[in-house]
Amino acid sequence: MLSYSYPVMITGLAGMTNETFSRLTLQWWLPENFYHGKSSDYALGVFGACYKFAMLMNLAVQSFRLAAEPFFFNQSVKEDARKTYARVMKFFVIAGCFMFLIIALFLNVWQMLIAARHKEYAEGIGIVPILAMGSVFLGIYYNLSVWYKLTNRNMFGAYITIAGAVITILLNILWIPKYGYYGSAWATFVCYAFMMVASYIQGQKYYSIPYAWKKLLAYLVIVSLIYVTHRGLLYVGRSYLHMGPGWGLYQFGTAFLLLAAFTVFVLKVEKKEFVRLPIIGRYIQQFA
Repeated sequence: MLSYSYPVMITGLAGMTNETFSRLTLQWWLPENFYHGKSSDYALGVFGACYKFAMLMNLAVQSFRLAAEPFFFNQSVKEDARKTYARVMKFFVIAGCFMFLIIALFLNVWQMLIAARHKEYAEGIGIVPILAMGSVFLGIYYNLSVWYKLTNRNMFGAYITIAGAVITILLNILWIPKYGYYGSAWATFVCYAFMMVASYIQGQKYYSIPYAWKKLLAYLVIVSLIYVTHRGLLYVGRSYLHMGPGWGLYQFGTAFLLLAAFTVFVLKVEKKEFVRLPIIGRYIQQFA
């Protein structure tokens, strides 16, 4: 049991480095007067306040992880286990994309909540989508990690997570002095992206699973483009509405329309999958 579990412990320690190192070191490497005379404590406060909202995605990912691991081991004895793993991955990515859009398209709501007590905390709201997409990558990595657990190659998981921790440390050292807490956010994003890709490449060598990776990658790209499109619409709308009475309605309206468009798109593409779901499947068959 110890030989099986000690790599998992190493993975957990390295994972904690990935999650907390940015917040711990922001004060160390942030140059003086980087934020126009405001202290590093100020930057840490802004980063921490915005990080809490990105943690909504991370909490969902951790909840999924706790539920999925027993399920993955239970399914491993079945003949169609690999197809089941691929199907779970697809549903996870779709759910992650919707959560990302809810967070990213309604940033004005989260901004108001962040600024309820201290207005300055809302200055870093732009890091929330970066951290949220990073959490999606982390969740995909947890899905992919089934290969080394089922093949008793847990050290591969430790190697990948340690490499991610090294990337986190190096990028924080390089980017915090240049970009402040945005550098910390992008370091987290790159770290989880690396872990996701590395796990997929190694996993296909030792325990090949037929993931629909082209479709999943397309979903991630599409929601990223939707977010960029929404920011563009807000930029154009601000010029005409001048932050007037209709500004809030414009923000919500464009966000809902883009979210609805993605919903219709996914229902059309994945209709066969959703129809197979219990209870809601028959409703989707009628309306999709």
